[in-house]
Amino acid sequence: MKMLSVIALVSLFAFRARADVVTTNQDARAILARVLANRPSRDFSLKARLFVGHADAVPVDILMKNTADETRTIYRAGQTAALIVQPVHGAPTFYVRGQGQLTGTERTKKFLGSDFTYYDLGLPFLHWPTAQFLGEERVRGRDCYAIESTADGEPYARVKMWIDKEFFALLKAEAFDAKGTLLRRFAVTSFKKIGDFWIPRGLEEAELLPGQALPSEEKSRLEIYEGNYDTTLPAEEFSRDQYKQQK
Repeated sequence: MKMLSVIALVSLFAFRARADVVTTNQDARAILARVLANRPSRDFSLKARLFVGHADAVPVDILMKNTADETRTIYRAGQTAALIVQPVHGAPTFYVRGQGQLTGTERTKKFLGSDFTYYDLGLPFLHWPTAQFLGEERVRGRDCYAIESTADGEPYARVKMWIDKEFFALLKAEAFDAKGTLLRRFAVTSFKKIGDFWIPRGLEEAELLPGQALPSEEKSRLEIYEGNYDTTLPAEEFSRDQYKQQK
C-alpha cells in the first residue's frame, strides 16, 4: 500500500489500498521524509463536519491543489476561508480571507472556535530539522515509530509523534511547551475508503489545560464523509491574492 501524504492535516493520512514493504529505518528524519514524500499529484476535494463541544456540526469544504513544488489547501465554512501553502521543502504559510497572512502567534488562532488551530492544520513540526527516534510503540492497535521533534521560536517547544510503520502515516501527536507541559493532543480516530484511497474519517484535537483532565465532550472533531479524487481545481482559487487583508 502506498501512502499518499499531503502536507495538510487531513490528507496526510490518505493512502492507497496497498503499501510497499519498507525496511525498518530508525533514523527519525528519514522516517519523516517518507511521510512527506508520498504526496499525491492530483487535486481533490473533501466534505466534512466540524464538531465543537455540544454545538451543532458545521459543514466544512476542504480543497487541495497539488503541484510538483507545493500543496495548497483551503478550509472553507460559510464566510470563513483559510489557505495553507505548504512547499515540498520548507515551512508552511497561513492565510485567512480578509485578514491576510498569519504570522507569529496569529498562526495559533482557532479555526471556527475549535481546538484545531491554523498552525496545527499545517503540521509544520513534520519539517522541523531536529528530530529524534524514540523507539517503537503501539497506537490504536498499530505498530508505530515514536519520534520527537524540537524547535526554537515556534508555538510548541517539542512535539512527540507516532508514525504508522506500515503506511508511514501520522496517527497521533502531542505538543509540549518548554517546561514539558502537555498543551495539545491530536489523533486520527477512524478511516474511510473513498475510491482507491483511504482517508481519515475522524480527526480529533484537544487543548489541554494544565493540571486538568479534559472531558471527551470538550474535544473538537473533524469528520469527513465525502470526497472527490478525480477533479481539477482552478489555480486562481488558491491564489494568495484572494486572502489579502481588507483595508
